[in-house]
Order: sequence, then structure tokens, then C-alpha cells
Amino acid sequence: MCRKMKPFFVLLVCIITGFASEKLNYTVGWIGNTYPGAKRHVPQDIDAICVLPDGTVFSNVHWEEGGANCTMFRNGEVVAIAGHTHGWGNQGGYAVAANSKYLFIGGRMNNEGGNLQDPNTWPPKGFDWVGVSRRFLTNIQKGASFPNGKGGKGDTLKQAFLVVDELPVEQGSLDNRFKNITGMAASENRLYVSCPYDGTIKIFDTESMERLGVWKVERSGPLILDKNGYLWVLQEPIGNQRQSIIRLNQNGEIVSPKIDFAPNVVPKAIALTPKNELLVADAGINQQILIFGNLDKNPRQIDAFGEKGGIFSGVPGRFGDRRFNDPVAVGCDNSGNIYVAHHGCTGGGSTILESYNLSSGKLNWRLFGLEFVDMADVDPIDDTEVFTKEEHFKLDYSKKPGEQWAYIGYTVNKFKFPEDPRLNIWSAGAWVRRINNNRILFVLDMNSERLQIYKFNEKTDGEIAIPSGLYSGRYIKTKTGFPSYQPAKGEWFWRDSNGNGKFDSDEFMSNDLKDAPYSQGFWVDELGNIWQAFETAGIRKFVFQGFDKFNNPIWGFNRVEFFQKPSEFKQVKRLRYLPEKDVMFLGGTTDEHKNQHWKPMGPVIARYDNWSSPNRKLRWIITAPYEVGSKGHSSCEPMGFDVAGDYIFVPYTGASKAMKFSTGHIEVFRADTGESVGFMEPSAEIGEIGLQDIRECLRAVKRKNGEYVIFLEEDYKAKILVYQWKP
Repeated sequence: MCRKMKPFFVLLVCIITGFASEKLNYTVGWIGNTYPGAKRHVPQDIDAICVLPDGTVFSNVHWEEGGANCTMFRNGEVVAIAGHTHGWGNQGGYAVAANSKYLFIGGRMNNEGGNLQDPNTWPPKGFDWVGVSRRFLTNIQKGASFPNGKGGKGDTLKQAFLVVDELPVEQGSLDNRFKNITGMAASENRLYVSCPYDGTIKIFDTESMERLGVWKVERSGPLILDKNGYLWVLQEPIGNQRQSIIRLNQNGEIVSPKIDFAPNVVPKAIALTPKNELLVADAGINQQILIFGNLDKNPRQIDAFGEKGGIFSGVPGRFGDRRFNDPVAVGCDNSGNIYVAHHGCTGGGSTILESYNLSSGKLNWRLFGLEFVDMADVDPIDDTEVFTKEEHFKLDYSKKPGEQWAYIGYTVNKFKFPEDPRLNIWSAGAWVRRINNNRILFVLDMNSERLQIYKFNEKTDGEIAIPSGLYSGRYIKTKTGFPSYQPAKGEWFWRDSNGNGKFDSDEFMSNDLKDAPYSQGFWVDELGNIWQAFETAGIRKFVFQGFDKFNNPIWGFNRVEFFQKPSEFKQVKRLRYLPEKDVMFLGGTTDEHKNQHWKPMGPVIARYDNWSSPNRKLRWIITAPYEVGSKGHSSCEPMGFDVAGDYIFVPYTGASKAMKFSTGHIEVFRADTGESVGFMEPSAEIGEIGLQDIRECLRAVKRKNGEYVIFLEEDYKAKILVYQWKP
């Protein structure tokens, strides 16, 4: 239907409430993962590995969105996923071990708040089980059942889960390593399990899975068995206690000598080589694999593998061979090949699994699973340069989709800039701007409540994005007290006015101790102005004021413009402003058309011409299609939108059978008229993707050749989708 607006507006406005669009002619690829996802993917993180003599690798991680907590690798390929480790009470873990017959996967079983009830499958309400899932090595998806084993209902394996301990829920946490099993080692007849929560190592028969004994060992972590039957234990750094490696005999007695580490060494994992040398993954300042020899008499470090300083050496942040970034797991096969999992990240999505020849240092193979709750953007002056919240990629558009990307650098330096907001508050997604030819990286959180600002200085910091500014609408509550010196009340800006990358007491600008009205919509225009959409309190523009002497961009409450919320909207939740045209696009809700879940934008989108002038005009307003009544996080409705060139791109939160929308659905509209153009969805090789989690989950750019590149969040299989479309 059509209706005339108030006299203030002079155009006839059409309201489009529903329609069927056509599939566009496009390609779709991805960045950040070695595989497309439909059949296999590299897990988003790895916490532990075990390596068989033939070089087969098994991983484990406490959380993996796509369910690949335990993955099997061989010769640089994902061979299998164990499954039954994610959902229906299943959770992954921090340890994995194998003998010649079985695979043992550390994990946790809960009852999803008491909703899962069966005493033979799930723990009683108020408790979790920490334990071990036993699988056949010939088929790791098949449970190797045993008497008194748990499991059978839902997506669990019948009688294949060993309950090592039952813990109150308040003692257990997905992200608290020390309240889970932290290490395992297996011989043909014994399974050793580290339980730091009660200071023990528990021993089980590998066939009957009956407990054979308990050794009192404080802070027990990763374990390995040597050829003489001794158990090597890496003691965890609980509290301020110094980390050590101890060796136990078959009676659980410590046999000297003990290996102590300097304070700057942060050992995360241990392994043995065929030469009976001990490998230690050091995630400290050196970022190397330490090699210890003379183990029987007087163990001492004899060498190190990898560049000293890892990815932060040489050109800081530059990725390359043997440049490790937080090595957390290590193993070695009988041929002398070393396997290293490193996962430097700020919020998950960080897997790099590599194999090298230990003697020559030559790379055998490498796998990536780099992305999680993230979004990408291109450098405005070079659309082959792509940045996420913590990665730098290079695109070669001449290659086939999925093969276009190369991992160039990691932009976070936790050693030089420990107060980097990405290390201290949950971050998600990125925008890149060139302001007076300065590359500036803007990073949002998942719900667009805060805006982080980073600058670059390649001469001093290489790939690293240097903390420059932060806006928050209210006091930030963190367990660590980050950031130091923030105002106790109200909204504030921080700017690194002395250039040291730290939050100093005199670097905050507050706004009269008032919290900002509720907002979930930010935008930074190409001139550097920051726009903020308050749901009901109007729209605010922070005017860009230039750069200070340390090259930090300047904004403040002293240069602000306010705009009333247009009457067409009940809530405004997203915005895009084009300064060269003085055009504003807004997204949100009306009384009739609302968002179905609390996170999405709402289906109403409008364009306003002459936004900043007295004769502002509503050019058009549309209601994008959505499934009325769809509930929860999987509702099928617009999450937001982006504008590039002549088009508007609208991502959808989830799938809908009724609307025939799959996950990863993007609707496209004309920017000049609001008319439907068509839609895009993932290809068969990509398959189902995850639900959209980030409010700013899509970024679209128009290349000089007229092609449109659209990045879309994809948490399910640890990547970011890349649509390419040329009208």
C-alpha cells in the first residue's frame, strides 16, 4: 500500500511488507578456515593434542561451536570428528589420550539446568560429571562401552562415559580449566587422569574402566608416559605457585630430578621425542618449544624450536613458519615430526595446527580455524587488505572462492599492550577506515555497546593494532577491574593522550556522570564521524576533530550533534550515513513490525535524503520479510544491514522453512528505491552456517571493478563467509 507522509516530507512513500525475491548470480567463499564446512572444518580452538607413533593427531577443546571438540588429523587433513561432545549435556575438555585400542576424550557432562533427566545418562540436578568418553580407535565416533559406563539417551553414546568425579555446578565452568580434567596419559592397561580440583591423579584400568588407585599430586596438569613407565606431570600455575615438571614412578612417588621454570616461562604442554627428549610448549615471552635432554640424570634445556619471541619477533604480529602464537599443545611421532597447536586470540577462534620436521625445521603441513564471533572489513584504499578484530588477511580475487585468502598477521600484542581492550572485554567484529590517510581499526563488542579504536605504526609495531581510544556508555564491570581509572559513573571516552598504550588516570573524558541512553547501533562514516543510534532517544554524532601529536583520532562530548528520532520508527537500532550525499539509512521497529528476538534489528528500513538540512526528506521506507512469531535466537528476521554502492544488504539471523530461507540468507535491495533485487545463500559445499550473533554481522563493499564483496559472520565452522556479486 502507499500513503502520504506528513507535510514535512514531500515524497510519496511505499511500504513493502512482504515479497518473494529471486536468487542472484554470485559466488560464495570464505576466509579463516582450511575447509568450507559442509563435510569438515578445522575446529575453532585446540586445548590439547595427543599424537600416535604414525603421526595421527587427536585434539580436544572445551568449547567448539560446530561440535568438533575432538578431531582426528592425519597428513595435514581432517580425517574424522568424534562427535557426541557438544550438546545434550556433552561438553568437550582439556585432555585427550590414546593407546593402541582406545581413544580417551576428557570432558564434562551436565543436565542443562535439570532439564535432562536420566540417572544412567546425566548427573542429578545441581551437579556436573567430569569424566572420560572412551571410543574405539578404529572408529572414534563409536563408543567403547563398559560396565557402569554412563550414556544412552539423547545424543550420548551408550555406557561409554566414565564418571571420574561428580562436582557441584558452582564448582564447574566451561572456561575454568582447573575445575576440569587437565591431563591424561594411557598405556595398554592403565589410564592416568589429572584432577587439579581435588589435587589428585586417578588411575583406571583401560578395559574395565574401574578405578585402581589415587595419587595425591597437587596442581596436576598435562601428563605423558615414557618408555620406562614413568609418568611425567606438568604442574599447573594455580595461584602464584611456580610451575614445575615432576616424574612419578609406578607407585606414585616423585623421582628426582625435578624441572623448575623461570618466571618468564609459561609451560602449557609436554611431549617426548623418539630420542627421549622432553618437549615443553612455552607460551611465555619466548613463544617456543623448549627441548630438554639428559632426562634420566639431570634434565636441562638443550635447545628450542621456533623463532624466539614467536609471532612477536622481527616484524611484530607477522605470521610465518615457526612463528608461534601462544603454543598450547605439542606432540611428536616416531619419525621425529613435531606437531604444535597454537591459538593466540582474544575470544576464541584461533586454531593453527602445524607439523614440522624437528631436525630440519621444515614445515610439513598447516591447518587453520581462525574465526569466531568476528567480522571482516577491507582497507578503503586497498580492497585486497582485509582485517578482522585481530587478524590481517590478504585476498587474491583471481583465485577461486575459498582459496583467495592468505593469513598475514595477528594484530594483538599481549606483551607490549596488556591493556588492549580486546584482551580484557569481549570483542566482536571490525570496521576499517582511512581518516586523513591514517588506517584506523574500529572494534565493537557483540552487542554494540562499546567502540574500540586502534591505530597502526608499521615502523615501530609491524602488524599490531595499537590501542588508541575507547568509548563506553557506562561503567564497565570486569573481574580484573579493567580499565583502570575509568569514571565510576556515566559514559566516557578514553584516548591514549601520552602514546603509551595504557589507560592512565588523566586520559578520560566523561559526560556529567550520566549513562548514555540504551543503544545498539554505531557507525563510523568515511570522514571519521562516529554515529550512535539510541533506540528511542534520537541519534548522536561525535564530530571527528583531527589527530593529536601521537596520531590518535580525537572525539569528545564537546563536539556533538543531536538528531531527533524520526516519527516513522518506534525504535532505531541500526544506521548508515553517507556524508558525500547527506543520506541516512535507518533500521528498526514500528508498533506493527517488531523484532522477534531481543538481539535483531527489526524489519523496518528507511532512507532519508538531505539528512542534515532543514528540508530533510524521507525517500522510502520498507518492511523487509520476516517470520512473525519465530522465537529465540534462531528467529528468522533481519539482524541489521549495510550499504555499498547502489545496494543495501540485509543479513538474517536464522533459517525458516515457512519462508524457505536457509542460514546465511542475505536479502538485497536497491538503495535508491528500496525495491527488492534478490537474495544470496551459502553454497552446498559450505552447507549450514551458524546463527548470527553479532549485531553488526555483515559488511559490504563495492570494488572499483563494480563487483560487490559481502562478508558475513559464520561462527559454526570457524570462518567468515565471502559473497561476491557483480550486477
